Amino acid sequence: MVKNAIQQQLDHSSIQLMLNEPFWGHLLSGIPKRFVEEGASFYWSISQGEMPLLELCIKAEAWNDLTKEKALKHGQLKHELLHLVWGHPLMAHRYTDTKLFDIVCDWVVNQYLPPSQRPVSIHSIEEFSSKKLLPFQPAAYYYQAMEQWMQEDNEQGKSIASFPSNPSHKNWYQQFAQLSQIERDILSAGIDQLIQQTIERVGEATLMHWPSALRLHLINRKNDQRSLQNWRRILRLFIGRHHTTRLKHTIRRPSKRYGTSPGLRLQQRQKVLVALDTSGSIQESDFQAFFREIHHLWKLGADLYILECDTQIRKQYTYQGQLPAFVMGRGGSSFDPPIRWANERYHPDAIVYFTDGQAPNLQEKSRYPILWVLNQRNSGSWEQTQGTPVWMKK
Repeated sequence: MVKNAIQQQLDHSSIQLMLNEPFWGHLLSGIPKRFVEEGASFYWSISQGEMPLLELCIKAEAWNDLTKEKALKHGQLKHELLHLVWGHPLMAHRYTDTKLFDIVCDWVVNQYLPPSQRPVSIHSIEEFSSKKLLPFQPAAYYYQAMEQWMQEDNEQGKSIASFPSNPSHKNWYQQFAQLSQIERDILSAGIDQLIQQTIERVGEATLMHWPSALRLHLINRKNDQRSLQNWRRILRLFIGRHHTTRLKHTIRRPSKRYGTSPGLRLQQRQKVLVALDTSGSIQESDFQAFFREIHHLWKLGADLYILECDTQIRKQYTYQGQLPAFVMGRGGSSFDPPIRWANERYHPDAIVYFTDGQAPNLQEKSRYPILWVLNQRNSGSWEQTQGTPVWMKK
């Protein structure tokens, strides 16, 4: 009951932000949130599902303490959102002096908050006004400037080293530091997509009164949303993470328990449903690109079953390395039939859907992870709430 009440308060805060600061309110509404009993008051975490997913963790006790402090409550939420849009959790692993990086990241984000919204007990750049640091710069600028200054002035370096660490950043050097580069790419692409959707909802005019550094940073992230370099690696990672394990008899490996043959070994196979959009908006060059990727997945050892679908499933077959002579469909578009078929009949480990994205929102609730592979002409706009999108590149 307590968590339900806190959730209602958080929803109310989101609505207030939407009314007063639309960008931050809409951005917050698109982020999964989880209430926790331990840890820092607010911090970023990663939930491991079909793909790594960012979530904002909020300590219930800390939220209750801020109940009567609306400005601080909104400021704390914006503080964490600013860390997200600047990518601080995903870049922390590059810096050796973690305490200094913590400090300068807080400098970066707090410059964009009015004094009434700045979280208490966090150092501000004004404390070092004598260093004539430029305002509204990225974390790398402040880190390099302060690192050089600390080397030149040992006493001041010791003073900064005595600053307490920000517990909200602790997870940057634990859970986030363990991510592979491809997982960082996935999370970064998800942030870019969320920023794009938020700006499309509120309009770029909403940002015009903001400091130019933040405004241009957000617009650049929005425009670069399709610039993910390793989309093929994401596709292979997605397939590799979803598999079925079975035992297989083998005469090559004696039984470890009995020392006799045949022994047993584990065999992992990926049972993948490939949904192929064959609606009228898909061009011949798209099919060629789609089947190139399908063939690569097949060569990696995945068991691929293909559904050709426009508004309904037109053809289905097991892919065995041979391109079909033709595809069937070329009507309208609906994403629901393949997902329904997977739920009720095929039960795959994962679903890969090749499409241009031009179809109504998916209504069928998928029981299995979905990766949407979008063609090169897709503008980057994506409204589906299920699954993970990735954009093909030449």
